[in-house]
Amino acid sequence: MAGIAFGHGAGFGYACAFVLAVVLAQAAVLKALRPADTEAGFVALGVPGAPVVSRLVPAGEVIVAIALLSVPRIGGVAALVMLGAFSVVLARAIHTGVRAGCNCFGQTRGQPVSAVDLVRNALLAGLAAAAIVAPRPVPLPLTAASTWAALLTVAVGMAALRWLRARQARRASF
Repeated sequence: MAGIAFGHGAGFGYACAFVLAVVLAQAAVLKALRPADTEAGFVALGVPGAPVVSRLVPAGEVIVAIALLSVPRIGGVAALVMLGAFSVVLARAIHTGVRAGCNCFGQTRGQPVSAVDLVRNALLAGLAAAAIVAPRPVPLPLTAASTWAALLTVAVGMAALRWLRARQARRASF
């Protein structure tokens, strides 16, 4: 019975690894396509060594995405470390009153970084933590319940973040 439960956890964990790999790959591509904007965003957030780091982060995101797909446990740990580092930068920017937007997905936005960005990172860290239970890649047909559960988790989380961001914008306009 424990093997069955672990099997379901492994399926869900790998589905989470897959979803997080897609998110990281998208973020990497968008940053790489706009290197000057990525660098400017990193400078505005006060990232030490921003010119170099802005070139390394997209490569790191791709490497972690590949690890999530091929060795989910290692990829999950690497993603947690990466998301932790990103969160430290964002928390420091919020604490010091930086008014720059997050360049997390390759675009700048008008709203400054906020706790909403940290909540997003926490949700992504949840996917990374779930990926750690997947001992190896698991074949996941698109109809697998674990895949849909992971996608639903991300969709609900992203909708909640959009709602929080809109609420924050309304408060700022008053």
